[in-house]
Order: sequence, then C-alpha cells, then structure tokens
Amino acid sequence: MYYPLDDFAEPGVFVLQDADRFHSISHSGEIPLADGTTMILVIFVVRRTSGLFDMYIVNKFFRVDESVNRSLMSKTDIAAAEIEQTLATTEATFAQTIESIRWDELDLRRIDGKDAQIAAIKKWGKLRSVRVKTD
Repeated sequence: MYYPLDDFAEPGVFVLQDADRFHSISHSGEIPLADGTTMILVIFVVRRTSGLFDMYIVNKFFRVDESVNRSLMSKTDIAAAEIEQTLATTEATFAQTIESIRWDELDLRRIDGKDAQIAAIKKWGKLRSVRVKTD
C-alpha cells in the first residue's frame, strides 16, 4: 500500500505495508517567514509491523512567486520505548527554532484499521488531501 499524504505532486512520499499504521501526525500550521514565504511542517509517525517506528518530517515552503519547495527527512527503526521521547524532542527542537509553531497532533495510536485512520485524517482537516493508492 502507498499512502502519499498532503498535496504532493509525486506519489510515494512514503510506503506503508498492509499491517503498518499511523501512530500520530503533527502539523505546525502556517508559519510566516520574513521574506513572505509560508512554511508548513508535518511530522508523520508510522508504526511498522516489525514493532519499530519510522518518523517522516515533511517541510514545505510556499514562496511569494507561487513556487513550492519541499523536503522530506526521516528517522527509521525507532524502538517502541523511544518513540514518544523522539517525537517530543523533535517537536521541541523545531519549536525552539521557530517560536510561532503551535503543534496540532492527530493521535492515531488507538485507531487500528487503515480505513478508520484515513477517515480520521480527513476529518481532522489539516492536510489538503489524502490519497491512498494500492497496487
């Protein structure tokens, strides 16, 4: 299963296998920068079938000239005992650097079904679109 999220032009932002599930998604909201650019950070935490976690940080810049740039950072194979601290540290690090961040977290820890997770993401409304593609 592929779960490209947000409004990325390219599919395959990251891949979830059938039994993988989202753990949480944190959204920074729109962050205005001095040059007129708007930045958005989204942190996706994925619980893998292996019991380990992966974290993906998507950073998008919406520039005044209407161009959009994005970067994707990831940290993989995070132990279950370390995931909450890793997420908290990551959010705090960004918040120290960019003081206007007010994280809005969608907690998906207790939602196991992939369809129920996708429905919760859509209802949350922080992402412009949610697309699911299956092979």
